[in-house]
Amino acid sequence: MLTIMENVKGKRYKELIDLLSRNCNIFAFVENRQMMEIEDERLAYIDILIAPIEEHLIERKIQQEWETTKLLEDTAYVFYFALNNVTRQFLKERSKSLFDWISPKLPEDLMFYKDGKCLLASCSHEGFFLVEENIWNSFLLKKRGR
Repeated sequence: MLTIMENVKGKRYKELIDLLSRNCNIFAFVENRQMMEIEDERLAYIDILIAPIEEHLIERKIQQEWETTKLLEDTAYVFYFALNNVTRQFLKERSKSLFDWISPKLPEDLMFYKDGKCLLASCSHEGFFLVEENIWNSFLLKKRGR
């Protein structure tokens, strides 16, 4: 995995989501419980946010760690969704960049998986993401091909 310190924005963000949707079958995001002022209210907000893609929710797990973060004492909710045309569109409409996925507007730390293997994982608040080298090279080649 490569570590990239770049916020992919605008048209490039949408192109990255399209590329990931062709190569991945699941995406996830995180709601860190230590960042929630009132947990029930925040979860109700997330329920409203994900209402258009709720039927694609695979599971919501309580975890202490995920690809880019390991919490020492606290936990977070990690929401896993099927990645398909509906959820791809949701990701493209809800945000203008990879690092816009951060509280309070949106959940944080988007992750994309192919059959259980993580191909991209962002850490929005730290300003980096991890990406599988072949995915990043494909993305860069597409950019150069214009």
